[in-house]
Amino acid sequence: SAGNKELKSTHMKIMSLMRGCLKDLPTYQWLTVLPQLVSRICHQNGETVQMVKNIITSVLHQFPQQGLWIMAAVSKSTVPARREAAAEIIQGARKGFNQSDRGHNLFIQFASLTDHLIKLCFHGGQPRSKIINIATEFSALKRMMPLDIIMPIQQSLTISLPAFDMNNNERQHSASVFSVSDLPTISGIADEAEILSSLQRPKKIILLGNDGVEYPFLCKPKDDLRKDARMMEFTAMINRLLCKYPESRRRKLYIRTFAVVPLTEDCGMVEWVPHTRGLRHILQDIYISCGRFDRQKTNPQIKRIYDQCAVKKESEMLKTKILPMFPPVFHKWFLTTFSEPAAWFRSRVAYAHTTAVWSMVGHIVGLGDRHGENILFDSTSGDCVHVDFSCLFDKGLQLEKPELVPFRLTQNMIDGLGITGYEGIFMRVCEITLTVLRTHRETLMSILETFIHDPLVEWTKSHKSSGVEVQNPHAQRAISSIEARLRGVVVGVPLPVEGQARRLIADAVSLENLGKMYIWWMPWF
Repeated sequence: SAGNKELKSTHMKIMSLMRGCLKDLPTYQWLTVLPQLVSRICHQNGETVQMVKNIITSVLHQFPQQGLWIMAAVSKSTVPARREAAAEIIQGARKGFNQSDRGHNLFIQFASLTDHLIKLCFHGGQPRSKIINIATEFSALKRMMPLDIIMPIQQSLTISLPAFDMNNNERQHSASVFSVSDLPTISGIADEAEILSSLQRPKKIILLGNDGVEYPFLCKPKDDLRKDARMMEFTAMINRLLCKYPESRRRKLYIRTFAVVPLTEDCGMVEWVPHTRGLRHILQDIYISCGRFDRQKTNPQIKRIYDQCAVKKESEMLKTKILPMFPPVFHKWFLTTFSEPAAWFRSRVAYAHTTAVWSMVGHIVGLGDRHGENILFDSTSGDCVHVDFSCLFDKGLQLEKPELVPFRLTQNMIDGLGITGYEGIFMRVCEITLTVLRTHRETLMSILETFIHDPLVEWTKSHKSSGVEVQNPHAQRAISSIEARLRGVVVGVPLPVEGQARRLIADAVSLENLGKMYIWWMPWF
């Protein structure tokens, strides 16, 4: 048919274009989109797959260090088609090195290291113990050290494109952009790993760099970190956009990111964010110190109030019964943590900026589950750091207690913003961030589309796919609602940036919405 013919000819054109690109573009440019390429190694079209594989192989050959960390999870995929495709690519890249070459050895070292790390993620430890003795229980891992493998931290894995330099010729240039020589490599592992008390018993390990620095990581079992990794790519992109726009650059707006390295589809490593503490712990300590919170009694008391509220409206109950028990105190944290006036002021501005940027970005991607343990604050800067992105794309609306607020702007979050509340810096930064996000709608959508093609676990739970891509309606729905937000559509009406920001803030602070939140999301904190 005519349509088919046209499709074929378009496909031919694109393929020849891509062949040209592969020949002409410096490899480091492909490195910037490697995760997107890896998500498409099971495309239905054979020629396309071959093309994608060729590109990935050449990137891996030139940048094995960064490439291997990005490919780790896919090479252990439970979907045979994805796993085999990854193995073929890694094999191809390895062939490029001589047997005696350091590069060849790197691939073998890497496979062995990730196997050990996966075992470590799932290692139960002794039932009551809080530590794992690495020296005895993982002696093989200990013996492997030192390694030529780069430390999987944010600075080493994110690719900052080189500034253009006329005098430098291309070959030499491409090699120097990521000369691995100046990135720290893994030279050892601390003898003890700490087991944290949360449900899945994640481990905190410390890797030692050849630069003498200790790098802590969280090894998380039974958790699909691919979404978190994608979210970090997305925020890295947003950081690049915030740098471009004068209003946001002047205020140095950015999102705090950290490295997320999925090792398989259900475990991985997260770079530990130092000097941070969760909102709930900060507030609980302050309330305890002023006699308003008792570890044994307070939460059961709140539960009783909630249980009795079948008759009265939730918003009334929140307003008359619960909020009076907890007058806002978050401002005290800034006073005690940053005792010097200029530092206090800087920290509060940093808090307002980072909270506003995250609120807007979180709303756009439908990030839910923003309870007091997923929002951390940095005690050296006042920055707001979000963690745990498993509840994305409005998944919060499908919970039995649907999440109605677009982001967390509870009374204490407002208290930290100072005398103007959300009307001052916060509102302005929300507007600036929305402007940037809306202006670059296409760029952001292209990254979010990879979420669709990378079969993220819960979309494919229902049908274990053969690994060949399937278009799936949930994902399509999520993507169209994100696109609507990036057009400023709120409840069917397109709004200007200011209107959209005001409307979202109103939804976030509405007692109606807060009253309907799940009780342990703690709308009173």
